[in-house]
Amino acid sequence: MCGVVDNDVAFEVFGDRQTGAGKGFRDWLDRRRGSLAVGGDLLDELAANGKFREWYARNIQSGLILQIGRGRIAPVQRELEREGRCQSNDMHVLALAIASGARLLYTNDSRLMDDFRNRDIVPGPPGKIYTTRDRKDFRPAHKRLLRMKNLCRAPGHG
Repeated sequence: MCGVVDNDVAFEVFGDRQTGAGKGFRDWLDRRRGSLAVGGDLLDELAANGKFREWYARNIQSGLILQIGRGRIAPVQRELEREGRCQSNDMHVLALAIASGARLLYTNDSRLMDDFRNRDIVPGPPGKIYTTRDRKDFRPAHKRLLRMKNLCRAPGHG
């Protein structure tokens, strides 16, 4: 089970003032119930957050992090850019999801949500969205998402 955290909500998971939903997601990671897919430009964005950098450094060898190299992400990102189907400007996030097989995305960006759920952009099983756009508390819908067992599929299949 793996997920991707968009930079627009990273502070909710890795900040000093976590939201309830962000704390629930972080607990999911820290209790080894899921892993965080990172790599490429998104890793660069997340690394600007000092709390994320600390968490990453502590956990890079722990199995909590699914590290995807730029060499796997960049060609997917270039293809997304070439196709021009995305509504969002987050092809780097979508490319990471495709390359990693992650099917859970934590974001509040509505265009990115639409792109992530679009099977013409992210092939395979439909992506699931973990969001705090409307409410920041840890809701039953968040808990259900984090209990799902099919949030990661083998990369490169679709």
